[in-house]
Amino acid sequence: MKKRKLGIRVRVFLEVGAIFAVCLIALVVVNSQILENVYLWNEENSMKQMAEDAESYTGDYATLLFQYENSENVSIDLYDNFDNYIYEGSGSFVSGEKLIVVSRTENEDGSYFNILQEENSTTQYILYGKDFKNGYHIEITTQKDVIQENASIATSVTTTIAVVALLLSLIYISGYAKRFTKPIIKITEAANKMSNLDFTQKCEVDRNDEIGVLSESINKLSSSLDTALTELKTTNEQLVSDIEKERKLEKMRQDFVSSASHELKTPIAIIRGYAEGLKMNVADEDESAKEYCDIIMNEADKMNSLVLSLLEASLYSSGMKNINKEAFSLNELVSDYMKAAKPIFEEKGITASVKSEKDDCFVFADRAQIERVLSNYISNACSHAKNEKILIVTIKESEEKYKVSVYNSGSFIDDKDKDNIFNSFYRADKAHSRAEGRFGLGLSIVKSIMDLHGSACGFNNVETGVEFWFELEKMKG
Repeated sequence: MKKRKLGIRVRVFLEVGAIFAVCLIALVVVNSQILENVYLWNEENSMKQMAEDAESYTGDYATLLFQYENSENVSIDLYDNFDNYIYEGSGSFVSGEKLIVVSRTENEDGSYFNILQEENSTTQYILYGKDFKNGYHIEITTQKDVIQENASIATSVTTTIAVVALLLSLIYISGYAKRFTKPIIKITEAANKMSNLDFTQKCEVDRNDEIGVLSESINKLSSSLDTALTELKTTNEQLVSDIEKERKLEKMRQDFVSSASHELKTPIAIIRGYAEGLKMNVADEDESAKEYCDIIMNEADKMNSLVLSLLEASLYSSGMKNINKEAFSLNELVSDYMKAAKPIFEEKGITASVKSEKDDCFVFADRAQIERVLSNYISNACSHAKNEKILIVTIKESEEKYKVSVYNSGSFIDDKDKDNIFNSFYRADKAHSRAEGRFGLGLSIVKSIMDLHGSACGFNNVETGVEFWFELEKMKG
């Protein structure tokens, strides 16, 4: 089981509180042990001083000694050379009981201290005796019990004050620990979040000491790490995107080369076969030779058309094709192309029409490229128009764009073909594509042109056929 650690706030409270408690307890213990001795030492020094003052006094002894008795709570006896009283003490605290010497301490100057105790009680007195140079002898007596009582009272008061001081100090230490550790706790929380890569929390510490400097350093470190990780993440995402893009481009290049090789292989084989036939005089008649030459020329035209389409698709996909934007009317563009394509519609038996929600739909784009988009859509529609063979070009207006759609009656686009319909060399109807000279590049060119314009294109399966569309932004102003 993991041992739970004490928080810094509790530890500061306990440690500082323990220091205060130890100091106060030591004060009380020392005070109780030496306070009585201090009182006794002070009283003995006071008694020595009174004797010295009396010895050097030149006036009336009675007046001086009486003042001492009243002010110092002592009893003083002064004797002459023949042990007769010069002054007899008037201290009322001295009883008439017999006094026994408990202990005696003699000093270097001949003075002494006696501890006296009443014969039938525990009451004790301190007696200080000294001989004057003039032969007089003085004895000063005071109550030891009073000193002990005062020391005891002082000890009790000190203990009480110490307890109260300890309680008050604990309250103060609690507040101090909270104030002192609050910024440290904030820094810890921020550091913990940083360890989990969360840099949202900042250390809001308004201090000018080392903790404030640490807080500011943590904030700077957090911002630097956040910026570095964000940049690293962005760079990593960009790298992944570039790798994925490169992988797709490589796949497209491989598919492109494979498809182009496949498309070129058939006409080359046909041309070679018929050319060998001519060389070997297989066609003896002029009519047959002419037919062979026509086939060779037709296949060469298909190869030329394929190469041109490949070149155009390559220019668009590589971004080398420039856009020459100009203002023009979509209505006029569609109308002109539909008139030019009328013979094709008649040849294929297609009923073609145009619908527009507005007479003048002006856009700002590359007219030639948009005409190429329209041409590829209409060519694709003509190839797939079935049943009633209807083709409708529609121009619709939205708030910011115009949408041009080309509808043809016929079958839907299968789900398996939807994701690849705009890819190079992809043909959903492979049976008739080669016969009609289509190589699966038209829709990929459309996608490239619309990408260059920053516009969308797509298709929808509708009730009786398929509708291909593209969008262009309205001309502003």
